[in-house]
Amino acid sequence: MLIRLATLLDIPYIDHLRKQEGEALGFIPLRRYEMEISGERHGSIIVCEENGDLVGFVYATHNSAGVTHIQQVAVQEDARRMDRASALVLATQRRTDWLMSCRCAAELESTHFWNALGFKVLDEVAPKSGYGRWRDKATLPTRRKRTILRFQKEVGGLWQPSSGLPKAPNAVNW
Repeated sequence: MLIRLATLLDIPYIDHLRKQEGEALGFIPLRRYEMEISGERHGSIIVCEENGDLVGFVYATHNSAGVTHIQQVAVQEDARRMDRASALVLATQRRTDWLMSCRCAAELESTHFWNALGFKVLDEVAPKSGYGRWRDKATLPTRRKRTILRFQKEVGGLWQPSSGLPKAPNAVNW
């Protein structure tokens, strides 16, 4: 198994897998992936290769405060439950300084995955509205209202002894 940063040559595979897993992943425009890979944005896309074939990816955004938000993790059906998604999340964790977060629909089996990786449920997020002010509710197709769970995991910081960073002089242990 090889975990590496995605290149623009990986876009066709990423596009195929995101369409195949669209019900679980949600929608992100293809252009966003291209912008992340080319460096126009501050996120990262990491892929997993097995015997020269791509089998999954993770898309995460990062901010200057050391927080990473995992937007999507997808592993193709025949490559699941073999630690590939865990390896992708771990590779993403190495790119952050402090905190990781993600959202997951409550009815998906992957909620157990996030718990197993040490993520804790913070709260439920209200489903997004299917209409805007400029649209009429009656003309829109019905949209499934999912319960979305927001997960979070602390992975570093000065207050955590496992972070490997020196404590400040005269630091107080709370």
